Amino acid sequence: MNKFNKVLLIDDDDIVNSINSVIIKHAKFAGDVQAINTVSDAIDFLSSTKGSDESPDIVFLDLNMPDQNGWDFIEEYEKLEISQEVKVIMLTSSISTKDEERAAESDCITAFISKPLSPELLDSIYESHLEKN
Repeated sequence: MNKFNKVLLIDDDDIVNSINSVIIKHAKFAGDVQAINTVSDAIDFLSSTKGSDESPDIVFLDLNMPDQNGWDFIEEYEKLEISQEVKVIMLTSSISTKDEERAAESDCITAFISKPLSPELLDSIYESHLEKN
């Protein structure tokens, strides 16, 4: 049985999205994975699915993307007022302590995790940040 119904991946790298989709499904973390390459498309998707069965439970967000980055996403995401419903996990290659501190200060970001994603990391994320008591 899957832990969640739907996960949204936001990363500009198609290969990373494909690999992460397989890992998420194989680990039974979520039954459905939607991958989106841009912040604007992700915000449009979340706006259109807000409050519906199509809305993701979890968003894995890359930080460093061209045009708009993960921080731009968070700024727009806050305006959607769905942060209680959808958990955002920043999944990034950033090693900046400033990014990690900024993520910790955000009410919208559930966790700041370093790439790459793995089944073990998914278990750790679930146990540390998402498990419902």
